[in-house]
Order: sequence, then C-alpha cells, then structure tokens
Amino acid sequence: MSFSTDRDLLAVEPAIFEDVPFAAQRRLNVADGVVSGITLTSAGGDFAAAQVDVGAVVLIAGTAHEVLARVDANTLTVSLPRAHKTDPGIPGGDGVSLEVVVQTFAPQAELIHDGLLRLLGIDPDDPDSSLDESAIISLSLMARLEALGTLETVYSGAASIVGDNDTLLMKAGEYRRRFRQACAGAHVSLDTDGDGVTDERLSLGTIRFQRS
Repeated sequence: MSFSTDRDLLAVEPAIFEDVPFAAQRRLNVADGVVSGITLTSAGGDFAAAQVDVGAVVLIAGTAHEVLARVDANTLTVSLPRAHKTDPGIPGGDGVSLEVVVQTFAPQAELIHDGLLRLLGIDPDDPDSSLDESAIISLSLMARLEALGTLETVYSGAASIVGDNDTLLMKAGEYRRRFRQACAGAHVSLDTDGDGVTDERLSLGTIRFQRS
C-alpha cells in the first residue's frame, strides 16, 4: 500500500489531472453527479467498486476535488483542495447532472513505493526479511518523497508518449531534481522491534554497499 495518495499529488502539482489525464488509470466516469455543499452523490456510480476512498481525487465538471470520505457506494464527501488535511471541507458549488471522473496515478506511485522500500533495505519480495514497511515511523516524510517520485515518473512517462513537449519535459526534470534533493536530505525513523519507538534512523542520502 502506497504512502501517498492522489490527493498528495494534487497538493504538490495542482495541474496534474489536467496535464496528463492519458497517463492516469480511469476508474469511473458518469454524468449524473449531484453536489450539495461538500456531498457528492451519483445514482449510476459505484464508488466502492471503483475503489474511490479517502485521499482519492474526483473531477466534478472538470474541477479537481479531494475525497474526504466515502459515505456509501453512491455518496462521497468532497472538497476543493485544502491547505492542510485537517482543514474543514471547502464546497465547490452545487449542481446536478454533473460529469464525475475518477482517475488515479496509483500504479506509478506503487513503483516509487517499492523503490523507496528497497533504499531502506526493506525487500517486499522477501517473506523471511526481519524488517517490513510497518517498521517505518516517518510516514509523512515517506508520503512526500513518494509523491515527488511519482510526479517525476508520471511526467517522464507522459513525455515519452507525446514526444518533444517542453512543458512535460520541464516538469519531469523539475520533479526529478526535487525528488533527488529530498531523498538526499531525508532521515527516516524505523521501529525495528515493534514497540513504537525509533530504534534506527537511516539517511537516504547515504549509499551503502554490501559485499555479496
């Protein structure tokens, strides 16, 4: 399970769902959305089946909203992007018969997630490993790193599809720089014995070699 969500990507890059929708995985597209305050309902959309939950992003008539809660299979609590996750929901305006689209960059995030774990010496493919990702205490830091890495991957992949696009190449390069810079300065706290207390702090900026 990823550290970051699509909401985290939106917070860093507000244009992500406009720039490269073709690079996302589409999970839902209906035209019967009804919005009242911060409540979105759709008789024809099954949000549960589409795996739309807290942290997802839903486009309502083209405007990105973050999902605060899934009330039931046909109802979401949504908000315009907030500065902080603890802020109250921000209504985007009431309406009926609205297009509702849900897209996700979860596949790209999962690639970065796996890579970050391996940088920490955690092998998700080794069932006998003494350490797994539940040992990571620095979850907000990991979410930030994963979001930056995912944005670089998304824009790089999109640029490879459309060709020589200055905007996509510029953003890919910028997020690559920011991701590497953030990793270089990151110190991740680990709880290696399950008592909830930091036992080890690893620097992602330190390259460690081990003789096989």
